[in-house]
Amino acid sequence: MPAVGRPMAATSDELLAYAGPDFFLDSKELQQENPEIKGKPFIFGPNFMAQRIYQLSPLEPANAFTTGNPDEVVMRDAKLLTEERYGSARRVFVVVQDDQAIPAEFQHRMVAQSPGIQVEEIAGADHMAMLSQPEKLVELLTRIANN
Repeated sequence: MPAVGRPMAATSDELLAYAGPDFFLDSKELQQENPEIKGKPFIFGPNFMAQRIYQLSPLEPANAFTTGNPDEVVMRDAKLLTEERYGSARRVFVVVQDDQAIPAEFQHRMVAQSPGIQVEEIAGADHMAMLSQPEKLVELLTRIANN
């Protein structure tokens, strides 16, 4: 969760500094071969996914998947997330206690940068709570929506 008045990329940069360069295991950034597409493709490796993303999910990830890196200019724009717009929306952060991709301690650091955010927690779920604890997540989201 990026904070109001900070670039979205700041959170990713802080996670990388917090976790260290070896955190992403067998994942890798590729060179972009298409000049029409901004950013570089990032491949999450099968070991990273098994150990950090899906370690508690019932489904074994079949293969690595690629995520595109968003537009660097947008991600580094400190004026994008304004108090008037982004800051005025009610936000709830769900701390996933057993998340190995974004450790709970780091999740709490992100929330601390956004005072007034409602915090809920789910135990026994990995980064993909919708797969590892779908019932708990549905109950929590329903309770949040009803409030």
